[in-house]
Amino acid sequence: MNHKKLLLKSLVVLGLLALGGNVFAQSDTTRGKGNSFFLNFGGNLGGSSFVEKSVLPYKFGGLTTDIHGGFTDEWKRCHIQHDFGWMHNLLIEPTGSAHYFYADLEFLYSCLKPSAGRWHFWTGASIGGFMDLKLISDLQNAQTTISIFGVASLEELVQCDFAYDKKDNTRPWLTASLRVSLPVFAFGSRPGFAYVQPPLNDESVMELLTRQNEPVNKWFPGYSYDLGLTLNLRNGNRIAFGHRVDLFSTGKKGAYRYDRATRSGYLTFMFKI
Repeated sequence: MNHKKLLLKSLVVLGLLALGGNVFAQSDTTRGKGNSFFLNFGGNLGGSSFVEKSVLPYKFGGLTTDIHGGFTDEWKRCHIQHDFGWMHNLLIEPTGSAHYFYADLEFLYSCLKPSAGRWHFWTGASIGGFMDLKLISDLQNAQTTISIFGVASLEELVQCDFAYDKKDNTRPWLTASLRVSLPVFAFGSRPGFAYVQPPLNDESVMELLTRQNEPVNKWFPGYSYDLGLTLNLRNGNRIAFGHRVDLFSTGKKGAYRYDRATRSGYLTFMFKI
């Protein structure tokens, strides 16, 4: 439970820093003018479920906590965002844990002029990857497995701004958003068998864990979306929170089948630089 307490304390400290003595007033940030650069830090809390035929014949899952960071760069009609993070899953049955390391880079372009009104439509693409490390002592010689994937996705974002002055919507105090991500192609490496062979002479730990991995390619392996709200603070900082759903699957065929479904609530603090 220590990592949960650390996550909670970190989010409280980040929240106080983001507020900086300001109340939720009209933001000093003007949408669509100049360049805005933010450093992002936050966390998630939710649940995950897995299907891994190369590890277990049945579905398993547990509680999920996440720590993430990155940056957001907004320049006129362009939006660039980089995210990286670590997700920890406390598995209930079988007993163990799953560690999920990820990173991605996203580019969006505004379909409308940023100051055209309260509604904003963005379209673009992202590239990223993740590594799934499972440590399940109940599985004995298959207690450690590693999966690695690279993913290329299409991205769509819809935003609606709310400002105190209805005639001037370039300084919103609140932004509601719907983000949809559609992975187009994924490629990676997955364990092909539910056991690990004895190590060979002079074989490293990574070679041992990935020697029996098989290549995996999949078109349209899933989807993700999130519904969120962003508070635009008077000091230029932002606080974003909402609900996220993420589904990834290599399909139902093959001993290397890998399914992951995650639902979580997120909280992100964005510090303007």
